[in-house]
Amino acid sequence: MKLGRINLNVHFLFGFFLFNQVILAQSDETADELLPVMILSEAPQSEASSVTLLGGDMVTLGGIQEVRDIQTVLPNFTVFDSNNTRTPKFSVRGLRENNYGAGQAAIGMYVDGIPYTDMMSRGLSLYDIDHIEFLRGPQGTRFGVGAAPGGVVKVNTRQPGSGWRTAAGFGYAEHDTQEYRLNTSGPITDQLGLSLSGLYNDREGFITNLPTGQDIDGRETAAGRLQFVLTPSEAWTIRLSASAESHDDGFVPTYNPLTDGGPYRVNRDVPGYVDTDVSTYGLTANFSGEHLSFSSVTALRNWEQDLQQDFDFTAIPQPVAEIGFIPVIGVSQPDVEQLSQEVRLGSGDSSEAYQWAFGGYYANRSTDSVAGSLYPAGLFHPQLGFIQGPVPDYTTSMLSDEDTALFLESSFNLENGLTLTAGLRYQNSDRSINRSSSSSSLGSSNDWDDVLPKLGATYSLSETDTIFASAAEGFQSGGFNFYDGTPESAQFDSAESWNYEIGWASSWNEDRTHTRIAVFYSDFENYQVYRLNPVNPTQAYMVNAEEATSYGVEIEAETEVAETLMLSAALGLVNAEFDNYTDSVLRGALGPMAADYEFSGNDINFVPEYTANVAAHIKLPWNLFMLWEVQGIGNYWLDEANTAEQDSFALVNGRLSYKRENWELFVYGRNLSDEGYSNNALDLRYTDYSNPASPRTAGMVLHMPGWPRTFGAGLKASF
Repeated sequence: MKLGRINLNVHFLFGFFLFNQVILAQSDETADELLPVMILSEAPQSEASSVTLLGGDMVTLGGIQEVRDIQTVLPNFTVFDSNNTRTPKFSVRGLRENNYGAGQAAIGMYVDGIPYTDMMSRGLSLYDIDHIEFLRGPQGTRFGVGAAPGGVVKVNTRQPGSGWRTAAGFGYAEHDTQEYRLNTSGPITDQLGLSLSGLYNDREGFITNLPTGQDIDGRETAAGRLQFVLTPSEAWTIRLSASAESHDDGFVPTYNPLTDGGPYRVNRDVPGYVDTDVSTYGLTANFSGEHLSFSSVTALRNWEQDLQQDFDFTAIPQPVAEIGFIPVIGVSQPDVEQLSQEVRLGSGDSSEAYQWAFGGYYANRSTDSVAGSLYPAGLFHPQLGFIQGPVPDYTTSMLSDEDTALFLESSFNLENGLTLTAGLRYQNSDRSINRSSSSSSLGSSNDWDDVLPKLGATYSLSETDTIFASAAEGFQSGGFNFYDGTPESAQFDSAESWNYEIGWASSWNEDRTHTRIAVFYSDFENYQVYRLNPVNPTQAYMVNAEEATSYGVEIEAETEVAETLMLSAALGLVNAEFDNYTDSVLRGALGPMAADYEFSGNDINFVPEYTANVAAHIKLPWNLFMLWEVQGIGNYWLDEANTAEQDSFALVNGRLSYKRENWELFVYGRNLSDEGYSNNALDLRYTDYSNPASPRTAGMVLHMPGWPRTFGAGLKASF
């Protein structure tokens, strides 16, 4: 079936390219333009916090292709792999997310106005993108999912225009990687437009399983999006959309320093798999009048995953009684369904001195999960002796999350160039759980609410210089853990934070250079931290660090040096610490005499000391264009105890293209220096099958390696 799909795509696209070369219907108006890597010049200058735009032309084959790639240009914004990039985790300004589904997201995310509120379903393939916008800091007084303290990411796809446009692309790279993209959009009638987009990607693995000699981490993706856009009048726009993605993946890249031959050479008796399916349906209505604006977004989303991985991280297929070793397969089968409604009402004419916006948000999310361990060869039981396998040890849980929010923001523009902004949000989050396993069961519910204020100001020093400042409270709801623990450890509390920012945005050199500098400080209370279950590493739990802080600086710049050279740069520096943090669950496992559960004063793990990006977009003779990019990531700890560290590293990316009217031929290289690094890790130092309360060496921090060097080439065309 897979081979048939590949052949069908190949035949279709080659036919399309041949047809395109014959027709040459129209030239691409932007073919000869030198496009910036990021677009500070088009970011709103009236915002009271930092905003960065990424142009859709950077979201392309050989460039930004999925959510994990966004980090390449945003300061203090890092994306860590989880489940083979299908459930990415964000680290923003000292606030980092966990590897599992418990807890609340550090950022809010929207795709065409549809909210992605959970931490599981954000591993999107990015295709047919118009632009991506990142608003830093809490945005709860403006957006339904804006209470998260890290900010809001808005992904906006291309919408149908006044004429028909068709584009297609084909790429081939190392590891037998091939990708096909197709989009067509245009008017069906004067008032109704259509957009249809899709992609197919298939890649063999780069992780070799030494016992079999096979590459076991292959990936396959199929995705599609259909949109109908109705404009019954100049003021109204109504959009009906449906999208789906399916991922068929193998081994989740992991490296055990104690048993594996290297980051890309592992020993496993079970290669494992990760299958993920997601579908999204949305109905959006927007009205823009002279005195009033209105928007409504109704969305239904479903995300499900089926994962099995070798969780003893060895190639040993049988139990070894002498050391208490038991082969174990980790099993995870979450299913997330969400219905949401967001409504916003505001002033219409943006030129008026007084602006206001009022909104309401409701989301009902249910998560059904089966997670735990499967012992394929059997299990040692203290009373019954050895039990012949396979022996399942699963925890079944049903979580219900209900969020309701009302939010208001208004701003007043004074004649002296000063704009004052004030906002308020009320949020209520109801959480309930029904959980059962072979040893216990739990049914519980609770709710958390908060009132979140925001104050901001911008002041125009001149037509080219603006300073801004803001203070806003962020909120992450409390909730319940999936794993089979005690009733006392089942619940974690909500996290609150105060976030402060002051900055300066400026234009220079006759509007050819744009810069933004921002300084921030965040004070967290009950910072949410995940830890692996010391008895069963296939499960995790959330706890609260009583106090944590982060502060830092961000600098962004872009400049048009000449008509043939565009430069951009971004630098983020951050210091983030646990001021007061004792892991009470781990203390219960280790005993009162141990000290390995105390993390106060430690740096927050998975928060790089710095992020840096320098990019050059160069226009060469003979219709050639070149893009060079260097991305630097500073040191970061892989565990809360600060015993395992990822050293700083740099990734070098390059792309060379030949553009001619409506088509482009390109070659590219990612991670050209073949830098090795850990893009995530799991702390397994406390998991000993013979004695769970005995910490093991730091070598039992399991690493998830980043992707190796990759060369590729491709062709894009449009008409």
